Amino acid sequence: MSSTGDSLAERVQSSYLQLSAVASDLNAVSDQLGKYIAEVDDALKRLNLGVSVWVTIEGNEDGPFYWTEDLGYSKIDAKWGITLRTVSGNYARDNEESIEAWLFNDAPRPLRMSAISKVPELLRKLSEEAVETTKKIKNSLKEAEQVVAALKTAIPEPVGKGPVRRIIASGVTVHSALGEKK
Repeated sequence: MSSTGDSLAERVQSSYLQLSAVASDLNAVSDQLGKYIAEVDDALKRLNLGVSVWVTIEGNEDGPFYWTEDLGYSKIDAKWGITLRTVSGNYARDNEESIEAWLFNDAPRPLRMSAISKVPELLRKLSEEAVETTKKIKNSLKEAEQVVAALKTAIPEPVGKGPVRRIIASGVTVHSALGEKK
């Protein structure tokens, strides 16, 4: 029994009314936070980066056990966006890692709140990863060019015109419209 003499029903009602007022304010500020992150997300989507990065918000290792909370830019359910994830596992058992990931505004509220201070680090890391990815692609261009050149020399030029085209390669004549081989 309460020291003020209030009945159980009165205490429950009073607490619920207070909670209702606080919940309204909590949801309003949480929605505003979500809108700000959505603006950052939209700006990143316009860049069409297609690279995934993660920065650690918090984590811990205790013997073979570990856990992290991470902020990232990644693809979740075929949709690129600012994301949050939790990872936990046991180094002694590689196949027992647990990962749970969400687009930012779908993540648990405490995780969203702890991630805000890491947004600048995420943007820096995205920039670094984009530079590295660009270098890797540039290094692959020469090889891709060689593959295309090799294919161009391997594919014979068509002889003749119209619906029946003959391709002469390695002594075999193919009539493509008729499906005949000689």
